[in-house]
Amino acid sequence: MKDIDTDNSPVLRLDAGNDLCAKPFVERPGQLAVAGGMMDIYVAMGYDAVAVGANDLAAGADLLKKNTKMPWLSANLRDGQGQSLFPASLVLKRGDLRIGVIGLTGAVPINQSGLRVDDWRPLLTGAVKALRKDCHLLVALSNLSADDNAEIVKNYPDIDLIITADANRGNVAPHPEQRPWLAQTMWEGKALGVLTLFSQEGPSLPMNWEIRALTVPLTMAIPEDPVIADMVRHIEEAAGAAQ
Repeated sequence: MKDIDTDNSPVLRLDAGNDLCAKPFVERPGQLAVAGGMMDIYVAMGYDAVAVGANDLAAGADLLKKNTKMPWLSANLRDGQGQSLFPASLVLKRGDLRIGVIGLTGAVPINQSGLRVDDWRPLLTGAVKALRKDCHLLVALSNLSADDNAEIVKNYPDIDLIITADANRGNVAPHPEQRPWLAQTMWEGKALGVLTLFSQEGPSLPMNWEIRALTVPLTMAIPEDPVIADMVRHIEEAAGAAQ
């Protein structure tokens, strides 16, 4: 990720969620240590926004809330009283550019009876309306179903980019001629997706963006970041002690 930043262009680090557990339930005691450590790593890597997914909620929403620096988003996740648990969206600033980011949650684990997901459609409509007029770029982070994501592509042309987390699909590169663009990378950290957005004009509303996509396979040949590698070792030790 440091190599990607070398040209000093503005950078966003975004993730569509379903990151903390492989499944939407806790199989082993050590998974809680792993989930907590993974949030610390996301913060250390400087992620700007992450959508809440079912696999992130395996141990409940309170675990996610413990890390106050983790930038979770969800427009449609609610508690049993119908209250929002995380911000629906945020606006990131990069120089003169304003980037609106919205999070959408696809499901909650069956063992989390105190949580629910509301219909995303009116909530997304409201968020897009609120953000579009002031943002140069509008991004949705979605771990909804493939059908729901296709519906967003069809019915929400004011969104520029949809980043998804569909476990049934691998790497998905955006089609430059299709708007909104839809992209994702293979799950379990096996690849890093790099999207370069550029415009021939200066900041204006609306922006006329173009896109290039690159997928970087994350293999053992890539040198480790020593700080992150040390964090991983501590997580492994904590997980082992919890078994």
